[in-house]
Amino acid sequence: MGEVFKINGAEFDCEFQLKDENDKVKIDFSKSAIKGLDLSENLLEPFQNASIMINNPIDIIESSHLTRGDGRDKFTISIKNKNDSDKERLEYDFILSNESNSTSKSDRTSNFKLYSLLDANYFKLNEPIPYGKRYRGAVGDIIKAILKEIIDEDIVDEDNFEAGDHIIDLFPEHILPPTSQRYSDLIKYLLRIYYIEDDGLYVRAFLRFDRRNKKYNLLPISKIFKENKDNTIEAFGASDFVDTPASNKNNPPPDTKTNKYLAPLYNTNLSTPMLDYSNSYFLNIAATGYDPILGEHGIREVRLKDIKDKWKEKFVDVFSSSGGKPKPFLPLNNKKKEDIFKSFSPPFSLEKSRNLAEAELTSNLTFFNLQLIVNNLGNTSRTAGKFIDIFRQDKEQDVDKKLLGRWLLTKVRHQFVGDSYQNTLQCIKTYVGPGTQIEDNVD
Repeated sequence: MGEVFKINGAEFDCEFQLKDENDKVKIDFSKSAIKGLDLSENLLEPFQNASIMINNPIDIIESSHLTRGDGRDKFTISIKNKNDSDKERLEYDFILSNESNSTSKSDRTSNFKLYSLLDANYFKLNEPIPYGKRYRGAVGDIIKAILKEIIDEDIVDEDNFEAGDHIIDLFPEHILPPTSQRYSDLIKYLLRIYYIEDDGLYVRAFLRFDRRNKKYNLLPISKIFKENKDNTIEAFGASDFVDTPASNKNNPPPDTKTNKYLAPLYNTNLSTPMLDYSNSYFLNIAATGYDPILGEHGIREVRLKDIKDKWKEKFVDVFSSSGGKPKPFLPLNNKKKEDIFKSFSPPFSLEKSRNLAEAELTSNLTFFNLQLIVNNLGNTSRTAGKFIDIFRQDKEQDVDKKLLGRWLLTKVRHQFVGDSYQNTLQCIKTYVGPGTQIEDNVD
């Protein structure tokens, strides 16, 4: 248990500790010594990173501990709201990856040190893969085996780790990493070739570190969306009134708690996918690969019009609005795109390439969609992979068709400066309100 300090006027239990490889030499920093902390959690990146600025008067850190600089210097961060049992602890183990100093020209008591922090688990995976090591089997099982072997046997959440449907079984497809590749490179490659079938639609999955149980899970994105109600952590009001009955038909269902002190949104940064996105990501795919039965190369087409209804079922119909069913946001109004394809040529058999292409297109429709950035007072419970609600209680506005609803958090930035704590939330949404007059015209 660390010291208790006031941040944003609330009491937080904080611990900041620098230690050596064997935990024999430790330096505990008080919250008042921490001048700045910037930590990001990203749904698209399973390993975290951070930077921290520490008061270093008369170079006291160097006088107390000689850092090695080879990845054995560890830094632990732990922050929790003391008076709120619902607030999760923001806690990670890092290693020092870089340092720099800000020194005063006239006063040695005004020196500062800036550490760049690297996820301790990522550092373990940054080891080279032994020559001749071969991997085969379900892609998810390969990822699980690597995490257990390199990090820890208990680092995986067995109940929430899907093996997937991409099986590496044919000899030409066996994964033989080059000597220059590290385990971290291999895991990122495996996540790119992972797919799993969910009721006739192939989707990708995300490898996430759950800081509640300190384990990794691997879940299909369709399952994350399906369980949105259980994973919606709070609601924000896009108006001055946050505790009156809902009246806007674009609002999400009122099944999420609202903190009236954190809920008001004074400003929002809403972005709509435009022509550049559409031309780059919302295209049919021509997947090529080798057909081992026919003994020849072939092509399989993955067309938008063939998967959009299944995509809508998994990524739009799982939500609801106060005024009826929401509509998918797919502004694909150029009919000429029906005959435009982009090529996709992974080193796999024809059917596997086709399935992987469908998972790729499904992800594009989901994540290159409506985007929102929100800045708000800090809350340690916010993390990537959860949902938030945006609602309005006063007069309905046209922007509400896009702005209001349930958003998936793709990145959460925790920023501490002095005694203030702010979050920057990056979110995506796949739908618009039930009264929106936008047709996709992809058929």
